[in-house]
Parts: sequence; structure tokens; C-alpha cells
Amino acid sequence: MKNISSKEYPLSKRSVSKSGWLSILAFALLLLVLEGCRSGTHQSPLSSESGENPSSQSPITLTPNPASSQPVITATLNTPASPMLPFSPFGIEIADVNDIEPVFQSGAQLVRINALLWSQVESQEGVRDWSAVTSLEDELKIASEQGLRVILIVRGTPTWAQKVSGSYCGPITPEKLSAFTNFMAEAVTRYSPPPYNVGYWELGNEPDVDPALVPPDMVFGCWGEPADPYYGGEYYSEMLKSVYPQIKTSNPAAQVLIGGLLLNCDPLNPPETQAGSGSFSDCTSSKFLEGILKNDGGDYFDGVSFHAYDYYYETYGHYGNTNWDASWKTSGPVVVAKINYLHNLLDDYGYQEKYLMNTEVALLCGKTGSEQFCNEADFTNTKAIYLVQSYATALAEGLSANIWYSLRGWRGSGLVNKKYQPNIAYQAFQFSAAHLDGAAFEREISEYPSLKGYAFNHDGVQTWLLWALDDRVHSISLPDRPDAVFDMAGEPLSPDQQISITLAPVYIDWNP
Repeated sequence: MKNISSKEYPLSKRSVSKSGWLSILAFALLLLVLEGCRSGTHQSPLSSESGENPSSQSPITLTPNPASSQPVITATLNTPASPMLPFSPFGIEIADVNDIEPVFQSGAQLVRINALLWSQVESQEGVRDWSAVTSLEDELKIASEQGLRVILIVRGTPTWAQKVSGSYCGPITPEKLSAFTNFMAEAVTRYSPPPYNVGYWELGNEPDVDPALVPPDMVFGCWGEPADPYYGGEYYSEMLKSVYPQIKTSNPAAQVLIGGLLLNCDPLNPPETQAGSGSFSDCTSSKFLEGILKNDGGDYFDGVSFHAYDYYYETYGHYGNTNWDASWKTSGPVVVAKINYLHNLLDDYGYQEKYLMNTEVALLCGKTGSEQFCNEADFTNTKAIYLVQSYATALAEGLSANIWYSLRGWRGSGLVNKKYQPNIAYQAFQFSAAHLDGAAFEREISEYPSLKGYAFNHDGVQTWLLWALDDRVHSISLPDRPDAVFDMAGEPLSPDQQISITLAPVYIDWNP
């Protein structure tokens, strides 16, 4: 049995049928062996986070929607909106139309939507009913009106096109690849122009998953083939070869993304097998992209979408991902290790120009996110610490997107609670997007032992972002007295040349 992920799979905003829950429970038992208490069953897409002291935050005003059980946003956060800025990696995944306004208010430039289901639109071969995705079209329109750039996930194999019978998240049978190509051509033609303006098309979501290990209607890809040394990547490339040319014919500017790769563990340095857990050192699933490249699929996508989660270690500021040997006190967010692996692989096959998008990033907590320690201030603050570090890292590493999963969260990852009251991680996102959006990475700051950080430049303003790699307070002397210093939520601190650095990142500015 292959290791799927210590992350587990987000049920996200799209529900799973009742018949799938027995499979989910069984799957959850499999995953309990991973990451100790940091893996387990899924929670509702609405994060509990009742202990984040929401009363101290500015709420979003909601009013009942008579046509739905969902509320409608009628007022925005009591914070100024950031102006629309040039393209940046700052993005958030949403669950429905109600999430769009707070995402816009956060300063995000990108929004990811997991909602275009081929199986809904074309349940009968050759008959496409676009009215089946009316709610999606509403989301796309409003997101476009707010100036947000959309990454749209396409998934859902109809019964008549399934290579694995009964699996809606599974691969398409070879003789129906042309049918999917025709569907994608119409979808791109329909949703590329106004009022939708979809620019990024993500083909599947975590296709490097074995369909035998998940319920048939899950919200990710499940094109995995365990018996294949490249886990089904070679067959996925056949789909790309069929679809990509037609997408470009429909809209030459459309960007085609490989469905967000799970990249469960490092195939070059696999984790040690855990007693009683099966072959969890087998990282074959992470060779999915290599299968695509090996089968000459490199010319049939524009960018690689992948996912990178870390796990809270129940102590303030501490997190990691053992499957990639990542830790708060060494490498920082696991995204660094995954980026290095992907870049090296693409370089080996001569595709250095392909860009990378981390389309799911978050700090996860507990088995469900409702555990007591997930509702305490230490986790909430650690989530904010992690968020700032992950976006700084994304900028430094040149990612084209870094999409927080998600606004309302999963396993404690939310930036707002059920009542849309923002927590400190939302505030940290808002300040980081406003302060670093459009900034150019200059260098990694390495002159202070036990500290990590990056130097950025934005219109002549030099910004350092620094944090500690241990639990100590470090008193350091800066090269010059700064013009401004801010904590991770954007609160001003004393701009002295002698400054204290802890686990919580600090922004340090020098004006030109």
C-alpha cells in the first residue's frame, strides 16, 4: 500500500456524496499512522477556530439570503482595501461566492476555484448543459469584477468516459480523450472572455493519487496507477497531448496547468518506513511529473501546479513536514524542498522555462482542526508566522502563485471563522500582500546566526523580513537605523538600529 499523504485530502467546498463517507472513514484509518496526531479525518470546510478571540477582530457584516442557506456579504471588513497591483503570488482559495469580497479585501490578486465538473455539464455524451454550473459562473463573474485573476480547476469524469469504472475523480478512458478535448475547447471559448475572464486552467486536482484509496467522487484527481513506476504520469501526458493544442486554438493566451500535484514525499530521499505502516517509504507517486516528461508531455503544459502543507507541532512557532525533511528550525516551509525537487526535474528534461504555482499552502492542525490546541492562541499565532514565512519564501523562490487553502479553512487553516471574522493570520496576509506585493527579491539574509530572512526591494524601499530559527530572543545590530519596523500583523514597532528578533517575523524598512 502506497503512502498517500500526511496532509490528507481536503473535502474542500464541494461536498462528497453520503455513499462516500464509509470510504472516507476507512481511508482516515489508513492515514492515522502518518505524522502522528497531525493526520486524520477531514473537517467541514468551515474552520471552527472558536478560540481565536474573534471579538477582537473587525467582522464582515452578513445578511440572510432568502434564496439560500448561505449568508450574503453586504459590508466589507473595517480595513482599507489595497489598490489593484501588478501580478503577484498572493492568492486564496474560496468555497463559494460569499468568500470573494473578503478575499478581495485581503489584497489577494489570485483566487482558485475548484468547481468546473465535466461530469455535471456533460452527463450524457455530446449533450452539454452549462446551466448545471450557474453558481460557478456567478463566482467567476464577481471575481472578475473585483479584478481577481482566476485559477479554475476542471475535474469530474462522466460515467461514460471513465477508465476506472465508478471513479469520477479517476482517469479518462483512451477512446474518450477526444470528447474531453471537445469539452475543454468549448469551456475555454466560453469562459476566457468577459464577463468571466478565466486565465488559468488546472486539469485535475492532485492526480497523483490512486483511485483505489479514495471514494469515487472526491474533489481531487486520482489518476494514480501504483503498478506503474511513474504512477500514471505517462498516461496523464496522453490527455495533455490531446487537450493542450485545442485549448491554445480556442485561446492562445490560456494557461494550462498540471493538476496540483500532491508530491506526497521526496522520492530522492524517502522517509524511513514506520513500523506497522506498510511501505510508506515508497514515494513512487511523486514521480508522476517525471512520467509526464518521460512520455514527451513537456510541450503540452505551461506551468506546474503543486501543493505544500506543513503541520503544527503543538508548540508556538513549531511546524514541519517529515516526508520532505522540512522543519521550522532548518529549512522553513516545506515548499522550499518541493520547489528544489521540481526545478531539478524540469531542468533534467530541458524545461527550465516552466513556471511553478503552489496552489494549496497552509499550516494544518490536529485531526480535524477542532482540537483544543487548535483553538488556542499559540496555534493561531503560529499560523500567522507560517503564512508570512510562506509568502516571503514564494517571492524569494519566484513562484507565480502561492494560494492559501483556504479562506474559511480546513483542519484549522482558515483566515476567517464561520462568521467571517478575521484572525491574525488574515491580518498577516493583508499586510504582507500590501507590503511585499510587487517587491523584487534581492538576497537571502545569512549574516546573523540562528536567523533566517530575505531582502526585498520595492520602488527603492528596501525591506528585510527576519525571524528566528530557535526559541530564543536575538538582539542584533542592523547596518543602519531603519525608517520603519512592523510586526507580522503590520503593527508599527520602534525603528531602532538595535532590534530583537524572535520566531515571529519582523518587517524592517529603509527608505531611499
